[in-house]
Amino acid sequence: MSTGLLPAVADSAGARSASGARAVAVIAHRDLLRQLKRPGVLFSQAVQIVFFVLVYAVGFDGMIGAVRPGVPFSAYVFPGIIAIQVVSIGVASGQTYAWDREYGVLRELLVAPVPRICLPLGKVVAGAGTVTVQSMLMLAFAPLAGVPMTPRRFCLAAGCYALSAAVFSVLGLCLATLIKRVQTLQATVQLAMFPMLFLSGSVFSPEDAPGWLSAAMHLNPMTYAVDLARQSLLGGPGLLPWWGDLAALAGVLVPALGLLRLRSGR
Repeated sequence: MSTGLLPAVADSAGARSASGARAVAVIAHRDLLRQLKRPGVLFSQAVQIVFFVLVYAVGFDGMIGAVRPGVPFSAYVFPGIIAIQVVSIGVASGQTYAWDREYGVLRELLVAPVPRICLPLGKVVAGAGTVTVQSMLMLAFAPLAGVPMTPRRFCLAAGCYALSAAVFSVLGLCLATLIKRVQTLQATVQLAMFPMLFLSGSVFSPEDAPGWLSAAMHLNPMTYAVDLARQSLLGGPGLLPWWGDLAALAGVLVPALGLLRLRSGR
């Protein structure tokens, strides 16, 4: 290739990247507007998490006591309770993709001259952004659960939940590209969520579980999201070092993105 063609190739690649970024932003904006038009859903999600914090976590404090020295049960489970909300909404976000496909909206969006991966990525940005903001609001209740909050811990926890939201939103969209029928997708999401949530270490540690149950928890990607958030908010040792939790989540995210790219291009 002659040197005179290099600037043209670079300009063309830059134009495609800019076009793809605009497409992601437009789709994310569309999904965010759709969520804002349903304030009742956002309110019900907020009430659910407040209920868990005030009733479940704080209510069990007197029965269970400290899980670690100086760490009450409510503080121990607080990071996991937020992670439950983050992962639940993230995985369920793939259903919006399925509904768009069901009603023909997806077909109209795919005629745009942009890479097809832009559509699911826009939904990931919208879903992860919404859940991250929700998790930041939930962190305001940390003192009620006995979690000492500092600006550093707040920022670290918000980053952990943002990463978790992105990872599980991508997983939800992968399911939506693999399962065509909306009803089947909803049933599959419900079937996958219960073991994922309860085998994540959100309310008890894998070290305290029987061997076979601990092994199942180590295979659950949500376990590492909970462990990372717990280390960010409470400090102390975790199931893995923080970089190990990051590596585990990255090990899930990278192949999931590859599958999403493969499926969305079909």
